[in-house]
Amino acid sequence: MKIASILRAGVLGLALAAASLPVQAASIQFQFGTGEGFGFRRPLICIELTDRQLREAVADQGYRSIYLNVRNDRRIQVRATKGEWVYLLRVSTCTGAILDRDRLRRS
Repeated sequence: MKIASILRAGVLGLALAAASLPVQAASIQFQFGTGEGFGFRRPLICIELTDRQLREAVADQGYRSIYLNVRNDRRIQVRATKGEWVYLLRVSTCTGAILDRDRLRRS
């Protein structure tokens, strides 16, 4: 008798657990959309690098003769030489990463 009661309680517990799973799964929602991540908007916190830090970040990527031109909206134009060419770079002022590169002329 005791084993039958335990088995009935176990079956009832499994049935209740199975019945509650779809309700819980339905409440979790992921949204994939237009650049907002997973349905929420996260503000970008940017501590801009100093001119010296920007020059060092560009130099670490193999450039020399680095001149900073124009800052604009978390980006800066940089003219620099790599190998035998002079490049116009667009660099992130938050990370120092090169976002775009245009080859201008031979050095």
